[in-house]
Amino acid sequence: MLALFWSSHNPQRNSGSRQYINAVFYRDETQQKLAESSRDAQGASVATEILPVKEFTYAEDYHQKYYLTRYAEIRQFLTDTYPEGKTLADSTVATRFNAFIGSGMKRDWKTFLAELSSYGLPEAIEQSLRRTAESQV
Repeated sequence: MLALFWSSHNPQRNSGSRQYINAVFYRDETQQKLAESSRDAQGASVATEILPVKEFTYAEDYHQKYYLTRYAEIRQFLTDTYPEGKTLADSTVATRFNAFIGSGMKRDWKTFLAELSSYGLPEAIEQSLRRTAESQV
């Protein structure tokens, strides 16, 4: 997971705001050592912080699954299905969509297509997504 983390953002930059900080959070000494080791492997000018987990706060609803905002029909379906921000944030389906759309999965469209029918989407949305993904394979 640390390798995916380091490959998905610019570790030389940090926003300067605690609200949008780039950080790896750890729960115990083992995780801390792994995080620090992975950070050290990134090079000299890493701004990403390694911090202990304290209290977890969910982001505001409009921040949840940000990349889905590009797909109004999917976002609306998921918002209707998971009406509370926390349930949307915790949804595996919403998380997977957000990752594929945001390229966190490196746009592995074959995997996306293999999973698509298990998401329980309305037929019209599923078919639209299938056409989009198939055009990328």
